[in-house]
Amino acid sequence: MLLLDKNQSNQNGARKIVVLSDSEEMQNNVSQLLRTRGFENVEQRKRHFLSADIAFSPEDIIGMIIDIKDETDVSLIAEHITAIVPQNLWICAVGNSDSITLAQNLADTGILYFHADTQLHLMMEKITSSKISIPHTRHTVNVCVLGCKGGIGSSLIATHIANQIISKKKVPVLLAQGPNGSQDLDLAFDKKLQGDIAKYDEYLDIFNGVPQGLNDKVTEKYNFVIYDQPIFNIDKDLYPEFFKYSNSFVLVVERRIGALRVAKQFLEQCDRLRSLTNQAVRVFVCISDHKPKSEKLMAKSDIETLLGATVDAVIPFIKNTEAKTILALNLSKAHKKSFYTLAMKIIGVLSRNNLNNENKSLFKGLYRLLFNR
Repeated sequence: MLLLDKNQSNQNGARKIVVLSDSEEMQNNVSQLLRTRGFENVEQRKRHFLSADIAFSPEDIIGMIIDIKDETDVSLIAEHITAIVPQNLWICAVGNSDSITLAQNLADTGILYFHADTQLHLMMEKITSSKISIPHTRHTVNVCVLGCKGGIGSSLIATHIANQIISKKKVPVLLAQGPNGSQDLDLAFDKKLQGDIAKYDEYLDIFNGVPQGLNDKVTEKYNFVIYDQPIFNIDKDLYPEFFKYSNSFVLVVERRIGALRVAKQFLEQCDRLRSLTNQAVRVFVCISDHKPKSEKLMAKSDIETLLGATVDAVIPFIKNTEAKTILALNLSKAHKKSFYTLAMKIIGVLSRNNLNNENKSLFKGLYRLLFNR
């Protein structure tokens, strides 16, 4: 697809180009170059691209020019851009590095990169040339929300992760529910499902089935696919199938040994995969306090000791679950904050806390007993 449609480039009221930078000088330089090429509809956003409070509506935007400054971590850049830019917009990045490797690696993710000091005019040529095309679709981020025990609220957590991404970033998201779970998306959303993807609202689609079986042309329009699937009822030898689909996982646990044992088995598979293939695997641990006084069963620090992993979120007990749809639940500020923090960690907007190493000795003997270490 062409970077710009010639029929749209010079029309009054045409969709705009957004220039995102926390440098006023960079904003002005790029905007001036765009206007000299006939693109008067330019919006300047004074924000660092790693800021958490950025969202865009794709209806009136055709493309974005993003200042990444000195950042050279391709994964970090791609994560944050995926989190803020809807799939149907083209992207050019400008920065201070003149690395050819950086430009090539970003191009592989669907982002054209230009050196800020020497290549802004080249970027303008790319934007205005009808002969130049770049991928209009970037890699969809697949996130598996894995329930380590039945009935602990994994589907609710998956739904609110999706909702937080949509609410804060205004990007298209697909929520899918796998076959081994509750199969209740129709009830949760009060919407009839007949096997196909169903549109719920402007940014959220829902699907009752396995997203791996969907055609790439179907899923490529989504910035994120949130896949709700339990693992407590499948053989651990099947865990590697998840790694073929995703490298981002949320383990939903409760404060009991059974769920923690399942989570530990999955984490061990992740460690094995990293050591054998050097594959990057991101695993988030979420405690679901789905029953009253659940928080008294086991301390968060003890769970971190048992798992050898950081707990990224704790979802407090929800007292009132009477609502027409799952998104209409009357959540407290604490619930909303927990869901927001978890979702933003998953999409890379917020950094993760370091593992708390305190009080590990208390559960050392129990750890060895449970996991044969």
